[in-house]
Amino acid sequence: VTAAGFAVRGLARLANKKYWHQPIIDRTARLLPYFLLMFSIIWGVGSYTGINSLRALGSSFSALILLVILALIISLPPALLLGWLAGRLANRPPMSPKADPVRRRIIGGTVAILPFTATSAMGMGFGASFSRTRVPEIEIDIPNLPRALDGFRILHLSDLHLGYYFGLDHVEQTLLDAEKHQPHMVVVTGDIADDLSLMTDTMKLIGQLKTPYPPYASVGNHEYFRGIRESIRRIEAGPIPLLLDKHDVFEVNGTPVVIGGANDPVHLGGDISGFLDDSLKRAFHNAPEGPFRLLMSHRPRALDVAEKNGVGLVLSGHTHAGQVGVGGRSFWELFNENGYLWGRYKKGNARLYTSAGMGHWFPFRLGVPLEAPLIILRRVENAG
Repeated sequence: VTAAGFAVRGLARLANKKYWHQPIIDRTARLLPYFLLMFSIIWGVGSYTGINSLRALGSSFSALILLVILALIISLPPALLLGWLAGRLANRPPMSPKADPVRRRIIGGTVAILPFTATSAMGMGFGASFSRTRVPEIEIDIPNLPRALDGFRILHLSDLHLGYYFGLDHVEQTLLDAEKHQPHMVVVTGDIADDLSLMTDTMKLIGQLKTPYPPYASVGNHEYFRGIRESIRRIEAGPIPLLLDKHDVFEVNGTPVVIGGANDPVHLGGDISGFLDDSLKRAFHNAPEGPFRLLMSHRPRALDVAEKNGVGLVLSGHTHAGQVGVGGRSFWELFNENGYLWGRYKKGNARLYTSAGMGHWFPFRLGVPLEAPLIILRRVENAG
């Protein structure tokens, strides 16, 4: 990262010297890597001392500077190439401050287009990552859903990642907004708090939401990253039952519903279908066969093994929708159409909703708003 910062510094100063001649650009480029170092130190001091204001300041500005560096290291080389080609096409010698001012402005503006666009996009994504969490109502058609569950409303919280960029006030505001939608129950599907000191209070706060049916939680990979035993201890110190390779049964108007919680494979690559299949078998061991089965799985790949384990609906997170979206879908589905990155999916009679999440470990979201979806179950006849 430091090397990239100094590379950007050199490229920006070169572009400024050749095309823009702006002292402020030169000064900013000189200081950019040192700003990154300074805010990284502030972040570290805040984390070590437990001073949340320092940690928030350091982590936020470190992330913003990293985004600027990324934007410039991507855009400056082609911008400089574009300027060189523009100069060649004009069939003139290299630019200098004494060159024709109109020509200088045109080529300088041409060179600036890519860096300006890239840094603007990064700035927009950074700003959007701190926006208010929306609560979209998502209807999911489920074949042969018990009639008692038609219209059942589940508030789905995932990937809160509390600590670096968000605190309990973020959760409280989201719950106040969600309360207006009158959810019947709430589920929390992992990656709850990167600062474990917030974990129990978070679960207590979520547990205060008045719903007719009990809340449940499952784990994600960040619970393992922060220490799974301590994460479990702090979750279980709150009022929300944790389902880890376990299930529970509750009734809706006399109709039983089985809810299970999958474990997380922790690692980020490779085929995890076998792991999830084993986890679901453990989760639903000795569960009644007839009732509708709802699964909390941090990993959306659980859809691949859901139907064979009798699961009708999987609620997942983990992906953050790839943090770049277009038209309500993840941009990265262009390259990974079976990744279940964001939204509704189906496989056989099983259904999945992958939430884009309420938070993140890196603050950038372009076309992917923070969300706490309100899942509404709808009965449809016949499988398909």
